[in-house]
Formats: sequence, structure tokens, C-alpha cells
Amino acid sequence: MKILMLTDRMDAGGAETHIAQLIRGLRRMGAEVWLLCGGGSVADRLETEGVRVLREALPTHFPWALFRIRRRILELVRNERFDLLHAHARIPAFLLRGIAKRGGCAVAVSVHARFRNGPILSRLCYWGERTIAVSEDLRDYVCEQYRLPAERVRVIPNGIDCSRFSPPDKPREGDVRILFASRLDADCSRGAELLCAIAPSLLRRYPALTIEIAGGGSEYEVIRARAEEINAALCRTAVEVRGWEADMPSRLRAAHIFVGVSRAAMEACACGCAVVLCGNQGFGGVLCEENADRAALSNFCARGEDLPSRANLEEALTALLEDPVQRRAAGLFCRSLMLSRFSADRMCRETYAFYHRCIRPRARSRVVVGGYFGCGNAGDDAILLGMLEGFHAAAPEVEVIALSGAWRRDSRRFGVRCISRKNPIAILTALSRADLFICGGGSLLQDLTSARSLFYYLGLLRLGNLMGVPTAICGAGIGPLSGKSACKRVARVLNRTYYVGLRDRDSMRLLSSIGVDAGRLHLGADAGLLMPLPPRSRALAILRSHGMPPAKGYLGVVLRGGRGTALTGRIVCAAVRVVCLRHRMIPIFPVFDRRSDSVEIPGDLAELGAHRFVLREPADAAALLGVCRAAVVMRLHALVFAAAMKIPAVGIPADPRDAKIASFAREAGQELLLEEELSVGALVDRLEACMLSRSSVVPLLEESCAELRHRAQKEIAGICEWLGVGEEHHEKGLSQA
Repeated sequence: MKILMLTDRMDAGGAETHIAQLIRGLRRMGAEVWLLCGGGSVADRLETEGVRVLREALPTHFPWALFRIRRRILELVRNERFDLLHAHARIPAFLLRGIAKRGGCAVAVSVHARFRNGPILSRLCYWGERTIAVSEDLRDYVCEQYRLPAERVRVIPNGIDCSRFSPPDKPREGDVRILFASRLDADCSRGAELLCAIAPSLLRRYPALTIEIAGGGSEYEVIRARAEEINAALCRTAVEVRGWEADMPSRLRAAHIFVGVSRAAMEACACGCAVVLCGNQGFGGVLCEENADRAALSNFCARGEDLPSRANLEEALTALLEDPVQRRAAGLFCRSLMLSRFSADRMCRETYAFYHRCIRPRARSRVVVGGYFGCGNAGDDAILLGMLEGFHAAAPEVEVIALSGAWRRDSRRFGVRCISRKNPIAILTALSRADLFICGGGSLLQDLTSARSLFYYLGLLRLGNLMGVPTAICGAGIGPLSGKSACKRVARVLNRTYYVGLRDRDSMRLLSSIGVDAGRLHLGADAGLLMPLPPRSRALAILRSHGMPPAKGYLGVVLRGGRGTALTGRIVCAAVRVVCLRHRMIPIFPVFDRRSDSVEIPGDLAELGAHRFVLREPADAAALLGVCRAAVVMRLHALVFAAAMKIPAVGIPADPRDAKIASFAREAGQELLLEEELSVGALVDRLEACMLSRSSVVPLLEESCAELRHRAQKEIAGICEWLGVGEEHHEKGLSQA
């Protein structure tokens, strides 16, 4: 893979160090990486390591000069045939608008910090095909401020080279040293200013203490003058202001306590320092197990916390200075945190895999997928996401076109061409150019909700047959079907379908009983299981944005609206209240369908802190269920998500005629409570049993979901094999990623 990185100057700084670390890691993985930047000391070091560095200053006050640079980039892309362009700043990203299509390469953009925004600036920003954010709060920021679809933004946290940034060979001894390191500009020097403000007080109580400030910028002279005043008053050099430090690992190994934020704080963690998060945007306190998850949400910048003050910084430092045992324990925890979750190897592997997801090979086959996509149901959107992931893994050269109820929005969300599911001309045009039409997942062939659903999807399959396009069904659930007429119509159409992939054995038995040729039937699984699972940090970010405490025990509750569900909903809420009172839990209500699941939370549950979550994407619903101790659900894909996130759950069918929840519960090993068994007491007993047996249930869920995922992927791989594609999926790149 050939990659061109673009950024501003590469002098000392967190983003610059991140880029350099990424370039080194990608080169070790076999990628050829070039760097276009405005020069700088970091760029000079990379050049000595063999990286091809192109120096081009990016003027911000002379916009006309940008067009000259843009022409150079386009010429470079055409001549060197890069696979991917990766911009790490706003101006380089702006220059890449339109270049991907003209240059035949993919474009990715990284977000390292919040940008100055405005009506004009927000429209000028370009975010590439896909975007990387280094923290969850930056992901939320770009989605809200720039209206980016959440599915297009991937969080890949900073990674630290823990072999270069490592603790000293011997335990730190002697006088305690406090180190602050950052740019000393007005927007990031608050920690240094506060250290100077409290230094006289600290130094009077701890005469052997030394404070060191490393960095340069517009506030450097002011801080240096203040340090000289303190040193003159004490008649010794107690506060050292060093300017930019070339050898940060050595300075960090000599320090006992680090004050600062962002990447510098992470490097201090890797060196085993006790870390106090203190920056212009917030004060996070001493980094420890209790606040580590919350700190990671903002890339250890303490955004969203209380602003720093002399009092809270002095209190945190005093606690560490008074207790050497706590100080050493904090340093050991920080080191283990970086090794387990924020290593440079992990960051490079995830980024390399992300690049492969961005690059689209030339299409060799075209597949049209129809379903209930884009209609506000999280489960159906998860099916489309899972199918896209499945096709990308099996054969990235397959072009997928989706029929959607919100085709403009979903084209941006999912990064594929979408057409209106209600536009017959667009559907005819897409089918005329397709190699295959797939009726994709979900309970599409049923007449429980309406006879129109059965008429629509059978009509699409008939249309494909009339136009000579092979048709298939993938990961579908069949039924319920009412009456012989509906069964005959389904059998007639499916006997002309070359492949019928079903997600459960009940659907296979139903189709066999109504006369569908058994040779066409194949057991697969729900494609929603192939949707990439969200990290725990996603749920913590959602909870934080709604003011929910991150450390509380949660009980997931997914209700379903519609006719005949009111009584079931009341029973569920009554049982949830009992369980939450007994076990001091908070019920959370993810909404899977905004239009039909507008069920109000009863007042007695609201008093327990219950909250209703209307979410951006299916992965958010899975993330929320993933932090629960157990769940009770009335929707199939809530049960699917709970199983995928290894959360024991009780499934309750909303309609006794609909067997899909019962079928999946049996397949995955989840609890099931049918209508004739449902009562407050029975549900309380099942939920408490789920929580008690969680340790033994989790391995079973993991095993069953792995088998179901294998069946779903095998189904898509079989379709790709029939299409004659998928034999040459850039194996080297995937094996390294």
C-alpha cells in the first residue's frame, strides 16, 4: 500500500508525534509512506530514517497560493499512484476535495483537536470518504458541528511506543521531581501558570521538591520570568524552565509526577509517572482506575471536566507528595493502562485495517440489496451494515447498491450508492445493470404487520426474474404467513430464486412445509451479527453526554410499541422496577425504532434515574446494551446485540405468532419468556437468574455468536463465489492488520 500523509509543520507537538509514530508503524507493516508538510524538526528526523518528505508550506493568509499547492498534489497523485491520501489538518484536507475521484485514490482525514468553527469554515471543511477521531468526544464534536454521519467516523485512540517511553531501569529515588510538558501558547499553558502560582506554597512544605517546565511558545518568556522570581526568593533553582526538550523519554524517566494533558500525559503514563491531568480545557485530577475510562473519552485532555484552579491542582499534588505508596501505585497503573489499551502497535494495526476499508477496488460485480433499510429501524440498518462488512471481507470488488427509505442520507452514512426503495424507475435502472438481486435479511416475507410488505418484496423478486437478474435471499426470517394464498405465492417465487439463505431452522421448516425446494434452502444467520462491535468507550461517551454516572449498574430495557404490546410493556416495567430496587441498578431504554417505539417511561422508573436513548446508529444501541448487567428485550435485534456483546438477556416476543425472538434465543442460548408464562414474578426471577449466572453464560454466548457469525459470513462468501469474485482479497494487508 502506498500512502501520502499531509499536514502542516512537523515541529514538536502531540499531533506531530502521533503522525511520526504512525508513519514508522506503517512502514514496519510493509506500507510505503510519503509525507507532505511544511517542514520542521520531526520531519527532518523522519527523513533521516528513510521517509520521503516533501516540504510545502501551507499559507493560511494567501488563499490563492493554495491552488498552486493543490495542482502540485494532484500531479503528485497521478504520477506516483498513491492508494490513499491521509490528511491530519484542516487545510490539507480542504486541498484534497475532489482529488480522490480525479486521482483514483481514497482519502481519509484525522481529527486531533477541535477546530475554530463558523458558517463558512464548516462548509469549507472536507472529511474524506471516512474520518478518524482520536477520542470519543472529538467524534461527537465533528458529527454534531459538521453533520458527519456517525457511521463514517471511526475512533482510533493515540498510541504510545511503550518500548521507547518506558520506566527507568531502577526505581526512582532521591528528591521528588514534578514535570510539566506542553506547548506554552495561550491556549495550552494554563497548567504551567498554575504550577508557578502554587510553587511557593509547595516548595515551603517540601524543600527538596523540584519543578520542571518543558516547552516553548508565546507564553514562554512570561513563565520563565515568573520562575526566576520564585528561584530568587528561595535562593535556589527550584523551578526550571527548559524550553523544547529533544529527549523527552529521559526527562520523563527522571520525573516522579507529571502535570499536563493529551499525548504528553500518555507518554508520562508509559514512563510510569503518576499523572495529574490539568490543562486549559479541564482538570481531571490524579489519573487512576476510577477515572481512566472517563479521561480516555477526551484523549486525556480533561475536556468536559471542571476548569483547573490553584486549589484543585495543589490538592492533587499534595496527595501524591504526602503518600509515596499512592504515587508509585498510580505510576504502575498508568504504565499498565498504556500497555493494555494505548500501545502504538494497536494504533497502527487499527489504522492499517481502516485504510483497507477506505480503499475500493474496481468493481467487478454489482449487487442490488433490498430490505427495510433507512426507515428508522436500528435492526434493519444493522443488517445492511453487516452485509456491507461481509461483502468487504469476502470480496471488496463487489459493488453493493442498497434500496433505502432515506437514500440521500444513507449514501453518506454507509458509503455506498443508495436508491429510493419507492422509486420504480431507479429500481429498474439498478436491476438492469446488476449481476444479482438480494432480498437482504430481516422478516421481509411476512404478512403479520401488513400484506403490503409481502406484496412489495415478492414483487421485487418477481421483477428481478422478469429482467433476467438472478435473485437470492440472505439471512432472512420467514413468516408468519396467514392463509394458503400467501404461502403459495411465497413458494412460487422462492422456487425461482437460486439461493434462499435463512437465519433460523423454524423458517426452513416453514418453507419446506409449503413446498419450497429443499435444495435451495441454506441455513445462515442474521447479518446484523457481522456489524462491527463498538468499543466500551462508545457507551461511556453516550452515558456521559446524557449526564449518567459511568460506574453504576445498568439494566437494559428495550420495549416495542404497536398494537397489543401495552400490557406486556406494563409487566416489563413493573418487573424492572423490582429488580432495580433490589440490586440498586438504573434502567436504560435504548430506542430501536423512533416511529413505533415511542413508549414513555413510567414515573416510578424515572425516579430511579431511568433514561430513554434515541441513538444515532445501530452500534450505539449495541454499545449501551454492552455496559448492562442484564437486559430484557422485546425486539429481535436487541437480543442479537445483547448476545454479540456477551450480555445475558430475556427475550419476550411482542406477538405469539412471531417466532423470530424464540428462534434466536434458542440458537444463541438466551433466556425466553413466552406470553403464556409472562408475569412480573416470572420476569423478576429470570432477570435475577441471568445476573447470577452471568459468569457461566458469557462463554456460551461467545461460542454461539462465533458460530452464528461464521454461518453469516459463509453465506455471503458463497454468494461471492457464485459471482466469481473474492479470490484475491489483498491477503497480505489483512494478515498484517
